[in-house]
Amino acid sequence: MKYTKYIVQSIIGLFLSFGIMCYRGLFQTETAADRVMLVCDGFSAVALLYMAVGGLLWTASTGFFDIFGYGIRKGAHALLPGLIHDDGAGYYEYRVEKQERRKSGGEKSMIIVGLGYFVLGIVLTVVWYYL
Repeated sequence: MKYTKYIVQSIIGLFLSFGIMCYRGLFQTETAADRVMLVCDGFSAVALLYMAVGGLLWTASTGFFDIFGYGIRKGAHALLPGLIHDDGAGYYEYRVEKQERRKSGGEKSMIIVGLGYFVLGIVLTVVWYYL
């Protein structure tokens, strides 16, 4: 079951897209062009959501935000020295510790599913222009 993440995320994306389409009034429109536009909007919104969240998760898995965690830890220790334990380690030791605990890779499946929905939205936009 190598592709279960992709399947589950695609099904959730379909439900989110359908919810957006219904909210925008998919069943109240009279022309086919309006329906295609609403379907395109549903898929495009979910695509942008998936790509943004997937990009943030992937960036966080690379250690890009470690400096913020380190700064908050040092700032909290400066404000509350008795409550927050500080071992005196520098940023390099903090980053190595975080890297050991972090799972490798990232959430590439969300980006790939989002790109799929985005391509579908582009195709539907082209169809909408020709209607």
